[in-house]
Amino acid sequence: MKILNRIVTFVLAVAVFPSIVTRVLLRLIVSVAKDSTAYTLLSGFMKETIDSGLEITFSVQDIFDYLRDGSLSFDGMSISFDKLPAEMLVTKNWLIASAVLLVLSLVIALTIMGCALFAQAHKTVMGLGVGGAACCFGAISCFSRFAEPFVAGDVDIGAFLGEILLGDNKIVSSIGSIFMSGAVNVDVLQLGNAVITMAILFIAVTLWTFAYFITLPTEAKPKKAKAAK
Repeated sequence: MKILNRIVTFVLAVAVFPSIVTRVLLRLIVSVAKDSTAYTLLSGFMKETIDSGLEITFSVQDIFDYLRDGSLSFDGMSISFDKLPAEMLVTKNWLIASAVLLVLSLVIALTIMGCALFAQAHKTVMGLGVGGAACCFGAISCFSRFAEPFVAGDVDIGAFLGEILLGDNKIVSSIGSIFMSGAVNVDVLQLGNAVITMAILFIAVTLWTFAYFITLPTEAKPKKAKAAK
């Protein structure tokens, strides 16, 4: 039974890593604002299309592909972080906190793997499982704080995209900025199912270890070391 406990605990901890790599890490849904100039002009010939939101998902690999040399790169277009409007960076500390918590959860998963292989530290593993789940839920909470101004419409994504997409010509980019101003609604910006899956795995580690520990015979449970007299 000890071997089975080690195997199950190890496998659950290992599963955290493919979960964050292969599943959706970031979920974004955007739509065209109905009170914008862009909607008025486009609704005449593509109303059905623009009335439906566009869902975009990103895996870890996608995010690394887009983040290159200190800039965002996609479809041949590069946006330097130095050019991002200040209002887009107001809540960046929440994003950093979310990333730190996710990294910490991976470190916890590694620690659980080590405990499963080399120690019979049941209470430690249970504590680590709770800590890992807490890190995942904390990351979700921090990311939602980061996303607040975007979802609330405090950041005009449309104007920024209009300026960037139409090139370096100031006149053309200004026209694009006016045309796209208020045009883009960020309906959803949240961490995806990868983080929820990780949290479930940490909870599973905790519950499995707890169930195994309480079913151990009293003589098989680790004894507390007696204090020296």
